[in-house]
Formats: sequence, structure tokens, C-alpha cells
Amino acid sequence: MSVREQAVVLADRLRHDGAASFRALTADAGEVVVVVARFLALLELFREGLVGFDQVAPLGELTVRWAGGDEDSADALSTDYDDADEMEIPV
Repeated sequence: MSVREQAVVLADRLRHDGAASFRALTADAGEVVVVVARFLALLELFREGLVGFDQVAPLGELTVRWAGGDEDSADALSTDYDDADEMEIPV
């Protein structure tokens, strides 16, 4: 499971929708490993300043909002998982 690929998926969704809950962003994940990859991807997108998080109440619903521009992309995202062996999450 590629964190970078999941970052691209999430960036495309958020760029189109503007914002979504973490639950909505992982609803079609199918497997726990995909949820983990998307969580790590969101952390990388946050580090790059492309997304922001809102949470009204402690432990409440987490909303992710797109903070990048229309042209910003996750394709060139430099993750901590850039090494070929580390880029993939073992299934």
C-alpha cells in the first residue's frame, strides 16, 4: 500500500470537495492497511501545508479541509516513505 498513492487520492478528493470528514475519506478503504496509509498520507499533506484539520469537540469528528491551491498536487509529495523499501506498507 503506497502512502504517496493514497495522498494523491485524498488530495484529489479534497481539492474537489473542499473538506470531508476522516470517516468519509476512509469509508471506501476496505482494509485496515488502507486506512493506515490514508492517515499517514494526511499527516504528510498537513506537513506540506496542503490540508488543515478541524475538530469541534475533543475526540469528536475530524474534518479535513484542503488548504492548498487549485494547482497544488500530492504527486510530488516528499514523504518519509520515499525509499522504495519503506514507501510501501506491507499487507
